[in-house]
Amino acid sequence: MRLKEALLRGQGREEFDELDSFLLGTVGGLAPGFPAAGPDALYERAEHRRVAHLLHSRTGREASGGIEVNRRFSRVMFDHNLRTWEEIAGAFADAGIRVAGVKGLFLGALLRRTADQARVTTDLDLLVDGRSLDAAMEVLASLGFVSGLDIKDHAFLRMSSRAIRELEAQQGSYGQVAPMARLLKLQEMDPVAEEIGRWLPGRKLVRTSAGVRSLSVVDLHFDMGHRDASGARHAIPAGELLDSAVTVRHGGTDVRTLDHATMTWLLCYRAYCDIALFGERRLKLFADITDLIRRGGWPSGAVEAAVARYPFIARPIEETLRFLREECAVDPGAWRNPGSRRDSVVRRDPAPPPATPATPAAGRGTVLVCHGWGSEPGSSPWVGRLSGQLARRGMAVVELAPFAAAGDVPDLSEVAETLRERVEAARKDTGGAPVGLIGVSLGSAAALAAVAGGAAVDFLVTVGTVASADVGVTADGGPRELLARYGGGAGDDERVPFLTGQVRLGFLRDLVACAGGTDLSAVTSPVLVLSGGTDNEWRLRDAATVAAHAEARGDGSARRDFPAGNHTLDNAAVGTASAVLSWLTALGVLG
Repeated sequence: MRLKEALLRGQGREEFDELDSFLLGTVGGLAPGFPAAGPDALYERAEHRRVAHLLHSRTGREASGGIEVNRRFSRVMFDHNLRTWEEIAGAFADAGIRVAGVKGLFLGALLRRTADQARVTTDLDLLVDGRSLDAAMEVLASLGFVSGLDIKDHAFLRMSSRAIRELEAQQGSYGQVAPMARLLKLQEMDPVAEEIGRWLPGRKLVRTSAGVRSLSVVDLHFDMGHRDASGARHAIPAGELLDSAVTVRHGGTDVRTLDHATMTWLLCYRAYCDIALFGERRLKLFADITDLIRRGGWPSGAVEAAVARYPFIARPIEETLRFLREECAVDPGAWRNPGSRRDSVVRRDPAPPPATPATPAAGRGTVLVCHGWGSEPGSSPWVGRLSGQLARRGMAVVELAPFAAAGDVPDLSEVAETLRERVEAARKDTGGAPVGLIGVSLGSAAALAAVAGGAAVDFLVTVGTVASADVGVTADGGPRELLARYGGGAGDDERVPFLTGQVRLGFLRDLVACAGGTDLSAVTSPVLVLSGGTDNEWRLRDAATVAAHAEARGDGSARRDFPAGNHTLDNAAVGTASAVLSWLTALGVLG
């Protein structure tokens, strides 16, 4: 079946009507009269066809409440996808895995689309070499993504199981896919939660008592291609496509994607396969291809080379071009010489150099890690990973575990003073090189108190942040409740149950006074606050409080949340280490 017949008159499908014709004209850059059906009906069809972003600039009588909700969602997901890509790209780089993206965010980067111009998607489509697939899935798992249907929240299992099951079995125009997903909190969409059901009905979004939730999905494409009617398999290994990767600066972030020529012929091939072979009406693909051709020209030489290598893409590309000419008034021949306009924003990735062991520069800097309750040096996977990475950059990591021996732990104020002294000593030893503190769980309370008390650090990282005595809240209550229950006239040496052991009442009294009394305004060093989405509400509250104080200074302080991460982020080792390393690099601490 020809592409035109499949799209316009495909059997067994809804009619291609006036609204579809209007949208197709919009894809081609035409300006037909406004359809009689009205703006709401137009928006609903555009959302159904996944081209609502083409209407974002419409105002006045052509406006729709749906357009505004969609535009808002577009901005939210634009920022979210950039942050997710940064997280994934850093983790893959640390693991030595090549990766690039297609469609969505990555196409938008090539086309310089703003948040308002971007197509809404909660998915990131990534290319990885098939030989790296298992390792890539392990990296994503460390960032809180789970594979296939192994999604713990039953509401989201019901919401998305069909889509993910289809992805697992898919052998369509994008070949074989390994999907992974994690929970996505969309607090920014909460104010329009009542409108989501009407205006975004086809999106994987649900309303819960905690707000709007969705799934953030990463599709790892390792084998592009399709199966024909006879069952013969035509493949384009993703590893070969990665050879044409480029890096584009987009939204302040380096985004790695395919070069303009490769993206153009690949989407032309995909448009034919999706529509003529698999029966999907994908107007969005024509919008994307049209943008690529208009902004970058028709890459005739690259297409000829691709066809020579993958002969099965010849007819799909020819059919797609015919349709663009006949139905969208887009003539690729009119844009054969795009010039060098995009060269200023796109740089081709060099071949990765062979790995060579780095030699640490003596006296470069020191990081003191203060572990939390029951933890020992070497017990944290992400701290171990970070130590190795920092050592290659010439920075020494020293782990302290003052709260490891349950029952015989020093008071929090004593630990804070010890940290302050260790920072002062490190300053002298390193001769002015950077000195930083990392506090984990109860160790973060000590680190915050130390910095507020004068420890002169260049940076502070808190994980499982504790800025109040509520670190010990359990079914038996927190430190305040324990003091009320057991304190009375008892002395400081009286022992009471606390977390996994017993402590002196004096420890609890000091914890309440020290952790709750830290003056966050006295913490003036840049702070990175890392938290796991499965942590309890008190520690997430403390993380938000510390982050708000720090970010208000505009000194590079930041907060990163790992939605599936636990309290100490030991189940997100790769991503946590990568987040700290990226932040220190951005601060200029690592040169």
